[in-house]
Amino acid sequence: MGIKVTFPKLAVMAMVVAGLVFAAESVLQSGSGGSLLLSMVFWLAVAEGCVALMAAAEVTHASWHRPLLTRMLSAHAMIPVIGVMFLVFISQLDIYPWNDGHGRWFTRPLFVGRHLVLILAVFLCARKFAADTLRNVPSKRRWGVIYLVLFMTHQTFVGIEWVMSLEKPWISTLFGAWFMVSSFLSGICLGAILLHAWRQRFDERLRYAQKSIGATFWAYFYFSQLIVIWYGNMPEEVAYLARRIGYHTPYWFVARMIFGLCWVIPFTVLMGRKPKVMPSITLAMALTILTGLCLQYWLAIHPAVAVHPLLALIDFALIGFVFASAFKSSEEMLPESGPATADAAAAAAAAAVHR
Repeated sequence: MGIKVTFPKLAVMAMVVAGLVFAAESVLQSGSGGSLLLSMVFWLAVAEGCVALMAAAEVTHASWHRPLLTRMLSAHAMIPVIGVMFLVFISQLDIYPWNDGHGRWFTRPLFVGRHLVLILAVFLCARKFAADTLRNVPSKRRWGVIYLVLFMTHQTFVGIEWVMSLEKPWISTLFGAWFMVSSFLSGICLGAILLHAWRQRFDERLRYAQKSIGATFWAYFYFSQLIVIWYGNMPEEVAYLARRIGYHTPYWFVARMIFGLCWVIPFTVLMGRKPKVMPSITLAMALTILTGLCLQYWLAIHPAVAVHPLLALIDFALIGFVFASAFKSSEEMLPESGPATADAAAAAAAAAVHR
């Protein structure tokens, strides 16, 4: 059974992990911030993407996702955990070129204030959506729409303000959308990983969900800014990409790995029907894409501010441990109105499919 983690325990874990991260950051790479930023961006994308996938399914009146609801919605508990990590990150805002204090929008108080408000708003909306969804009340779709709007807004702000502003004054209008799509794709990956474990117990009842999420994998709308910027021939924007993907840079191999991991391999493997319903294949593709997304965030951050390998591993593992604890204790993370167990949810999904 294992030890179940409640919300108060999760809060304590977040505080302890924040303290360990702060100590590690101070000892190994004082003031850099790149390693913590990478971990925050990745795990926030995964947490918000899980809820966004469920919200999108509810809004579109889907049924394939029912077996996943309890576990996937529990990921919303990680949103305030990242908020705690963001408080640690405040001491490292010197990494941003706008930190000289001469701006109006980009100032320390406004930057910290608006992102704490956004994190709180996304968390509260996700929790309300989870409560109404597990009660199966009509308002669940309204809150699903509200969450999706907040999700797109927050991920856009994360992409533009947490990452793109490292290269100020460089700008790209697609940068925020790129992060939003990557986050949604992260949610799909977590769903595939969860289904791999569950189909060992509920193989026939979850076959429909497996096929649906496999199809979502194949049809995802992953895109980058390369075409628009490169073909627009805008020197001030091309320089950003040339620094990261050009053959003259130390990052050219990583850039091509990302393209292969996030698009070429999953597109090729999942083109047929059978791979979409084979848990081992969708699991492999989920891990492949998540690896590619992590490298993608690294490539966006590292050329601007160094990411210490050991420190990044420590930060990533500590935050990942908290995420795994919350994910395992899914029913304790959800509002009290959420009674759905894995068996009940799978049975409900099977009934919905056969109607």
